[in-house]
Amino acid sequence: MTSIERRLVGQLKEAHALQEHAEAALSEMLTAAADEPDLSRPLGHYAERSRAYTRAVEARLHAHGASPSIARDAGSLLASVVEAGVGRGHRDPVRHMRDAYVAVHLQIAAGETLRRFAERAGDRETAAVAAAMCEDAHAMSHELSDRWDIAVEMSLRARGAGHSPPSAGGGR
Repeated sequence: MTSIERRLVGQLKEAHALQEHAEAALSEMLTAAADEPDLSRPLGHYAERSRAYTRAVEARLHAHGASPSIARDAGSLLASVVEAGVGRGHRDPVRHMRDAYVAVHLQIAAGETLRRFAERAGDRETAAVAAAMCEDAHAMSHELSDRWDIAVEMSLRARGAGHSPPSAGGGR
């Protein structure tokens, strides 16, 4: 295996771990937004696509004779579980939204890096998976950006503050 191929496999393993982390964050947000179809519907569709990208990254790892890094994936998942478990029941919907937003941007970063390594290694299939992953994550980022007011309203309702109209300046 050449140096670039080793680096590509490392990036695939990293992307897989970040996908696992993102799926955990999206799952938490989906649970929090279960009663908000304007938020849960696009999140649910994205979560399905995200799982498909995780499987595609795994397939690309196997194509390179490698498999996901159990330690890296476990560490990423453990961090997500610990974060989700701290103050369970007291987690603010805005924090779930923030975590999902950050996770989507981690997917973008992982995908952009993976695509570039794949292109340099001549691996068009991995580059295509990474490019599609980025495209979807960018679209989800915009979806989430357009829904911050929903998360704030959910947070206010959860704290018994009732409805409060958004301030001047809108949702962004």
